[in-house]
Amino acid sequence: MNYRFLISSPIIKACLYGLPIIAVAQTSLANEVPLNAHKNIPIQSTDTNSDSSWAHWVLSQVTHLPSQQAINEGISVANEQYNASKQALYNPELGASYTHRKEPEYNITWSQTLDLYDKRQMNSNSGQIDSELAQLDKKIQFEDKLSQALLSFIEYSMAQKLLAISKKQEQLLTKLSADLKSREAVGDVGRVDAEMAYLSLSQNLQQISLIEIRYRRAVANLQQSLNSSHIPAYPQGKIWFNTINKDEISALYQQNFKVQYAEKLLASSVSKSKIAQLNKKADPTIGLGVGRDGDENTLLFEVSMPLTIRNNFSSEYRAALHKVNQSEFELQEEQRLLENNMKQSLNNYQQLQERVLSWQKLTAKRLKNSQKLLNRQWKSGDISTSDYLFSLRQRTDTLIANIELEGEMRRAWVEWLLASSQIQIWLKTR
Repeated sequence: MNYRFLISSPIIKACLYGLPIIAVAQTSLANEVPLNAHKNIPIQSTDTNSDSSWAHWVLSQVTHLPSQQAINEGISVANEQYNASKQALYNPELGASYTHRKEPEYNITWSQTLDLYDKRQMNSNSGQIDSELAQLDKKIQFEDKLSQALLSFIEYSMAQKLLAISKKQEQLLTKLSADLKSREAVGDVGRVDAEMAYLSLSQNLQQISLIEIRYRRAVANLQQSLNSSHIPAYPQGKIWFNTINKDEISALYQQNFKVQYAEKLLASSVSKSKIAQLNKKADPTIGLGVGRDGDENTLLFEVSMPLTIRNNFSSEYRAALHKVNQSEFELQEEQRLLENNMKQSLNNYQQLQERVLSWQKLTAKRLKNSQKLLNRQWKSGDISTSDYLFSLRQRTDTLIANIELEGEMRRAWVEWLLASSQIQIWLKTR
């Protein structure tokens, strides 16, 4: 796989090429503690309980979003509609008439339409399915909101590290420029070396604003997805390194919320087709009445039956059957997409995790002391200023590649959790 895109961002290259880094934040698998070089960037927690605190905070923030409250109201609507579907289809009717004449005539009647084909039970079954659909839709939307929150957090964390590095660069380049100016005055270095440092500093001052824009956008996205621009707790880096049991993947297909939702849609279509079939059958109405006609008491019994002559509701029934076929194809498509998404997201995560671990194993230790060695060589005159700056660029590229690579791995993990409907479960078990 080709990961060149991880270090080719125009913003990152613009602010890093030609900008030396004397000290940068190192990322470890145990903890993430970026430099606090910017006054608005909080130090990340290294508390061993930070995973649980962070996960609980994310769940709480998303749960209390207005959009989630609206979904909860939608659940209440669905429940009340389910209760309504269990009620009788027809209410009795009470009628009265009075005719004023020489011999007054009046009568009182009571009539009731019979649910001869038990349409009430079919409506109740359909209402229950619709209520279950609302519950599944809530789970799907909650998973989506959690994925947006986690992706916003990942981007925020990356932008936070880059901004800290950029701020530190500004401080170090300013000091380097001052040192070169002093050494130039005594003839220790040439004018070219001093100009190179000033150029690097001017580039940093120009491009640091781009990093700040990325950071501000990340804060805005964090505010939008989590309703907060402050992170009270940070997870440890190892939380993003997970092992997936392939034996359990097949079970995740059936547990997927979107597939369950498509299955319920099919069941709902079948239920509504049965209702449409029953609606083709007319229900009779019976009536009883008592009254008085002149000086005689009267007793009334009547039966009426609607005639399905002008409309026999066949079109509604055929439409319902087509809806069943449509739902079957939609279920097949959802299953096909799910299988593809789960395989792809799983493969992406495992490949990226392998790359990150390889970097940690092969490169992290080598970078630990490389900065001090470069400083000693430059100060002793073993390497020129141009070679010094070039070596620092390579070191910077490697560090930034790791930040971007880890970010991609974390995004891939969120995509896997979303595809397998496990985001909430994963956060609850931290």
